[in-house]
Amino acid sequence: MTLRLLALAVAIGLLALPASSQVFSAQEDPGPAVSGLVDATDPESIAALLREEGYKATLKHQESGAVEIQSSAHEASFWLYFQACTPEFTECEVITFSSGFDFETAQLPDIIGDWNVSRFSKAYLDKDGDPFVEFSINMKEGVSRENFLDTLSWFTTEMEAFIERIGWNNDIAGQTQPI
Repeated sequence: MTLRLLALAVAIGLLALPASSQVFSAQEDPGPAVSGLVDATDPESIAALLREEGYKATLKHQESGAVEIQSSAHEASFWLYFQACTPEFTECEVITFSSGFDFETAQLPDIIGDWNVSRFSKAYLDKDGDPFVEFSINMKEGVSRENFLDTLSWFTTEMEAFIERIGWNNDIAGQTQPI
C-alpha cells in the first residue's frame, strides 16, 4: 500500500512539472518552433528574424552554394556567413558576423593588435590592408532567440566601436566605404 501511494505521488509530481522542465527524447524533439531555439540550419529564418528587429536582410547564395545574409548598422554593411556546414551547405553550425572597410591606403597593423587585445570581436587586415571586424557564434543545437538577438547587439556595438577606432566615419573626403 505504501509503495503504491509513493508511486502515485511520484507520478502526480511528474505531471505537475512545467513544460519547460520536461525532457524530450530524440524522437520527441519539439523542434525550433516549440523549443524557441534559433539555429543556423535555416538562413531564411535568420533573415526573417533580422527583418523583425528592423534590420535590412538580403539572403544571397554564392557560386559555391554557400549562403550569406547582407545587412547594415551604423551606416555600414555587415554580413552573416553560415559556416561549418555539410557539403550541401545545410546543417550549418556557426554564424560569423563580418564587416570590412575599404580604405585608399593600407591601415597600420597596430590598430588591429590593440583591438584584439581588449575586445570580444576579432579584427584583421585583408591582403590590401583593409580592416575587418568579425564575431563568430556557435549555433549547434540552437540558441535562444534572446541570446541570438543579444549577440547581434554585441556585434553591432563592437562594429560601431571599430568604425570609430579605424576612423572610418571621420573621413569627410569620402575616400572610404564599407566593403
